[in-house]
Amino acid sequence: MSLKNLEVYKFYKELPFNISGNEKLHTEQLKNFNPLEVYPELKKIISNYKKIKIIDFGCGAGWLVNSLSYHLGNKAEVTGVDFNPIAIKYANGIKNEMRLKSKFYTSDIASFSSRNKYDLIISLGVLHHTNDCVKAIKHISLYGKDNSSLFLGLYHKYGRKPFLDYFKKIKNNSNDFKFEMYKKMHKNIKDEKKIYSWFRDQVLHPHETQHTFEELIKVFNSCKYEIVSTSINKFKKIKNFREIIHLEKKLYDYGKNKINKMEYYPGFFITVGKK
Repeated sequence: MSLKNLEVYKFYKELPFNISGNEKLHTEQLKNFNPLEVYPELKKIISNYKKIKIIDFGCGAGWLVNSLSYHLGNKAEVTGVDFNPIAIKYANGIKNEMRLKSKFYTSDIASFSSRNKYDLIISLGVLHHTNDCVKAIKHISLYGKDNSSLFLGLYHKYGRKPFLDYFKKIKNNSNDFKFEMYKKMHKNIKDEKKIYSWFRDQVLHPHETQHTFEELIKVFNSCKYEIVSTSINKFKKIKNFREIIHLEKKLYDYGKNKINKMEYYPGFFITVGKK
């Protein structure tokens, strides 16, 4: 494990991302959180299968894995991978409480190895925290079957900047003050432990990189995945890549407007590929 990854590992062992202070509330929220409604692109992909094998790299406390397992039932075999044993223990606890069939493995993404292949590879908000994001994308893509889909979420170079600039501006203030400002933006999470885990992840994190759609064109191509949609144009049909490259530069203005209104927008985008 690299020094950067070790630092990130220690950071998440202190408090895993998206972990709740109330496990009962956590399970109730999972039941009410249908990822197929939150991510319609996932619904499109999954609807093509009678039975689907899904893997989530960097699953953290297992929110998405357990949610997919609950809402898809026997239609899906869902696996989560994360390098944090504390997060995996929590994910397994929720899984057992809900009597789900989801599977969890403790492994660093870079060293993960399996003979299994999957119909859908997911990684949301994770690989930009690794030592080498592009290398990590290429590694997880190895576990896709022919005709599989890759559902990737990363921080955006332009969209992320206003958020980072805001917290740079108040960097000399205490973390308590920064947390209060973050809560003013992010009003939807009521669990104090959970929202603090989000704050640490998005504001105090020791390492992150930002990326662009233009960069991912080459990366996806090298992994033999064709880009089919992106959140940058709200997952509409892509006429040509130049259109998206032009559009993504406007995410800075969008993010700036959100921050000026103290509205939550961390600068995140999703890209979907098909093998």
